[in-house]
Amino acid sequence: MGIKLNLKNVRIGWVNVFEKAADSVNANGQPVKGKFQLTAYLDKNDPQISKLDSTVLEVLTEGMKSSKAAEKWMDKNYGFGNHADKCAIRDLAERDKPIEGLEEGLYFKATSQKRPVIMTSAGERQGSERGLTVDGDDIEGKEVYAGCYANISVEIYWYDAYKTLLVNLLGVRFREDGEAFGGAGEVATDSDLDDDDDTPHKTKRRPSRDEDDEEEERPRKKRRSYEDDEE
Repeated sequence: MGIKLNLKNVRIGWVNVFEKAADSVNANGQPVKGKFQLTAYLDKNDPQISKLDSTVLEVLTEGMKSSKAAEKWMDKNYGFGNHADKCAIRDLAERDKPIEGLEEGLYFKATSQKRPVIMTSAGERQGSERGLTVDGDDIEGKEVYAGCYANISVEIYWYDAYKTLLVNLLGVRFREDGEAFGGAGEVATDSDLDDDDDTPHKTKRRPSRDEDDEEEERPRKKRRSYEDDEE
């Protein structure tokens, strides 16, 4: 089971939404197929963290068929105080290599095999070309980049085969400028990326989404940072 969650005005980095990230090799020497992706950063005082917490608990309770088991798993793997391979949502303070200006809070990498919805600040839909709308016209609004603030739509889901919590990227919309960083299934709708508050809602998981890369997501020996999320 997955639950769609819309987060407003979050800092984003490692933005590969116009094209997939390059293929790579992980720490175990296994090939990793590139995906559309971004990394989202939430300040420790962001009020949206409580919504994230409750969404994760709901996803885990449904996936594990037990609220007690879900809470135990969260205590060990999720959020503040944790930086576990089997959970995509991690504590910035637990990183071996701190990110300047982002030392405290939560972060997660959201990925997708399918290109997410991409919108400018003016609400224009974009495709694979920067600076252009999906219709090939020059954009009038600002487009997303690594370091800006954005509204994002994601799906949090439990991958039962490997007992792993993952985040699927659905859409992103430019919100505000920020200091630039280096680097670059379910469908997000235009309304998911606007500024209105909304409530997370359940989505039906289709097993073909990112599970075809299960070797990438398989829990391995614990390490404190993604191989490719260093800013």
